Amino acid sequence: MSLPLPPVLVVDDEKNMRLSLNSLLTDEDYPVRTVDSAEAALALLAKEEFFMAITDARLGGMSGYEFLAKARSQWPELPVLMITAYATPKLAAEAIKSGAIDYLAKPFAPEELLHAVARCAERYRLLQENARLRASAGETCRLDQIVGECPKMRELCQLIQT
Repeated sequence: MSLPLPPVLVVDDEKNMRLSLNSLLTDEDYPVRTVDSAEAALALLAKEEFFMAITDARLGGMSGYEFLAKARSQWPELPVLMITAYATPKLAAEAIKSGAIDYLAKPFAPEELLHAVARCAERYRLLQENARLRASAGETCRLDQIVGECPKMRELCQLIQT
């Protein structure tokens, strides 16, 4: 059984887009937190854990690209998905080079977004499992954890105890 995921952080200055993304993600059982600016997103990232962030490229105040750069420098393991209504191949390449995990042009198919979110969720779970396994790798096995009742196993346990 896997632990519940931390939320997805959605950063968009358009209220309708925030509501749409929130609805789309919560319908798929992802926890979501939404904010209307990059500045609010950075403040929230400093306080809470998120398994990924989704940001619009153009925001009032700090841009999505500036948010991406700051997030990558402070939380390098946080995947950031960039979305924009002003997509160009040059901007897409710039976002990916800057560390975005993907770049979606508005309007995008919900399946595209959900696929990117599912990849990030799986990545997060694998990183958590990896950390748990690394932590337990140093643990030693106790004699009472050995399973078996046949004569050879009893003989082995006696040999270990001496």
